Amino acid sequence: MAFSFGYSPWLLLLCVAVAGGLTYWTYRATVPSLSVGWRLLLGGLRFLALALICFLLFEPVLQQFRSTERPPVLAVLVDDSQSMQVVTAGDTSAARPNAARTSVRPVLDALQDEAMPGTARFFRVGEASRALSGGIIDSLRFDGARTDLSSGLQAAPEELRDENLGGIVLVSDGQYNTGQNPLRVADRSPVPVHTVTVGDTARQRDLRVQDVSTNDRAYLNSSVPVRVTLSVTEGPGQPVPVTLEQSGRTLDQRPVRLPDGTGEVSVDLTFEPEQVGLQQVTVRVPELAGEVTTRNNAQSTSLRVLESKRQVLLLGAAPAPDVSALRRVYERTADTEVTARIPTPDGTFLEGPLPDDLSAFDVVVLAGFPSPSVPDDVVQRVATLVNDGTPALFFLDRQTDLAAWTEHFETSLPARPDASTSSFAEASFRIVESARQHPVFRIEGAEGALFERLPPLQVPASAWTPTPDAQVLGTAATTSAPLLVLRRRAGLRTAAFLGSGVWRWALLPSELRAADPLWPGLASNLLRWAGTEADDSPVRVRPTASTFGGTDAVSFTGQVYDQSRQPVSDATVKVTVTDSTGTEYPYTMDPTGQGRYTLDVGTLPEGTYQYEAQARLGEADLGTDRGEFSVAPLRIEYQSPRADAVLMRQLASRAGGTAYTPETIDRLPAELAGQASFSSDVVQRSSEAELWRTSLFLIAILALLASEWTLRKFLGLT
Repeated sequence: MAFSFGYSPWLLLLCVAVAGGLTYWTYRATVPSLSVGWRLLLGGLRFLALALICFLLFEPVLQQFRSTERPPVLAVLVDDSQSMQVVTAGDTSAARPNAARTSVRPVLDALQDEAMPGTARFFRVGEASRALSGGIIDSLRFDGARTDLSSGLQAAPEELRDENLGGIVLVSDGQYNTGQNPLRVADRSPVPVHTVTVGDTARQRDLRVQDVSTNDRAYLNSSVPVRVTLSVTEGPGQPVPVTLEQSGRTLDQRPVRLPDGTGEVSVDLTFEPEQVGLQQVTVRVPELAGEVTTRNNAQSTSLRVLESKRQVLLLGAAPAPDVSALRRVYERTADTEVTARIPTPDGTFLEGPLPDDLSAFDVVVLAGFPSPSVPDDVVQRVATLVNDGTPALFFLDRQTDLAAWTEHFETSLPARPDASTSSFAEASFRIVESARQHPVFRIEGAEGALFERLPPLQVPASAWTPTPDAQVLGTAATTSAPLLVLRRRAGLRTAAFLGSGVWRWALLPSELRAADPLWPGLASNLLRWAGTEADDSPVRVRPTASTFGGTDAVSFTGQVYDQSRQPVSDATVKVTVTDSTGTEYPYTMDPTGQGRYTLDVGTLPEGTYQYEAQARLGEADLGTDRGEFSVAPLRIEYQSPRADAVLMRQLASRAGGTAYTPETIDRLPAELAGQASFSSDVVQRSSEAELWRTSLFLIAILALLASEWTLRKFLGLT
């Protein structure tokens, strides 16, 4: 215990001495005269009051110190995921959770034994970490759909930061499938991590659907390929049927011979979608005799089925390499069907005349079209199609009739030439700095900076002027003349590529192999950008994913605008989710500001769902939106049905701990008792009391002064 003051204690003593002097001067002689006893009593009362006032004016603080011994704490993390059911008893057990409890019970009993030094704190580890209390073994359900060991190793020290954490014990099968690598977390662990490997580490017979891949989009009544990869452990080397099904109906089935032992095998299935929309299909294989689990014998995937492919009309200027380069890209695009017409010098077209009905085309690609040999009536038909709202891509060619471009396509061209004829010069293509993140440059497998290393293009020497509402994405490296110009006007999308010689981008030398994806990626992205309908609806609500995992929370994002395209932040947005049986689930979205809304509906059962969103502002209906999504079953916990003792040993070694098994866990108490790091510590805590803020002293001062005044009145002092 100690005192401290806001000012020098010597000054306090001086003030007390002055208070004593004033008191003596006051009561050395009184009128009427009092006895020495009365004067001492009155003087004592005044001196104590003045002394207390001086004491409090110096802001005294009373400091108290207290030492507390804290016993060591052991954090016990128990894996509560589904994989523990498989590695402990196999999927054929009649009571799988009970079998897992039986396996971990000896471990937990040893950690709760009276011989265990310190105190144990128990936590459940699965998708997240959670403290356990009460009946520990009965609290475990072993139903976690994912295992995140790293989050548990990080959460325990944080949860026990105010206690004397001396070590961590991880009871698990060593299988993790979510979060970061637990070995990296173990490297940074503040305390030793001991591991207890539970479950069978031997390879057991298991057949699983390892991967199912198919197109993201498919088309009605067209063949859709489905690639299936099977993985087998201790396989019998016999053929098994692989079935592709939808809602219990078999779409395709093919036999495949499994490897003898451990390995993988692939098989290709096909089906023809019969309905438009989001479709979910399932690949299934039969159970093998003696198989450890059948939970991984099926896997589902979803794809969006469209009514028809994107219809593209490709018109060239003449048989030329640039036209061939474009045609190759678009004919290899899965969701595109190309109709190509190349004019000849006599005014006719290769591959037949221009179709009578052009309204069926979704995008028009003018690869240098028209050349001077194309009749005016044909040019006018195409121009009418484009000017009436069909998206178009203009690719300049040395044979392009620029006079026809400016005359017939004036309202749709995103840039206009200053002269109807032009000479050409070579220049490299450069992306405008502000446009590097534009969707047309998001090309998988190549960096946008490689465009400047591509062979130079033939660039027109005459100036081209972009329209006021156009956006320049690419320029000539030497002159900054526009080379790639995009425009959106009233829902119509058009783009102009003002350079010839792209065929050289499609035939790169070996030293430019890293740039191979650039040309097909750019051509495909331009077509996709032009053919994408602009979403101008006032209410836009979308799920954050087209397919959610079995334990993923289904969530939505939304935007709401009024008739003047201004965001509405105080609307009521109701979302109704309907499952395949017609059951409806109503929800209301939460506003986040600036006309944006979010919704988290939690997990939903496996299946395909439709949703409809309606936004209202008071009594006014702002609009609706609708769509669909699917929820796939999650069987990730069954992909590796055996304990990983190697990882558990590595984890313990890198965290300064020891690896145990259920048979050797009884050694842990004695080993912990011998570790200096697992011992009690003494924590010294201090507390302060600001006495000058205590009302008790104020009451004492008032009592002393009141007593003195009462006695003075009683004794008749003046």
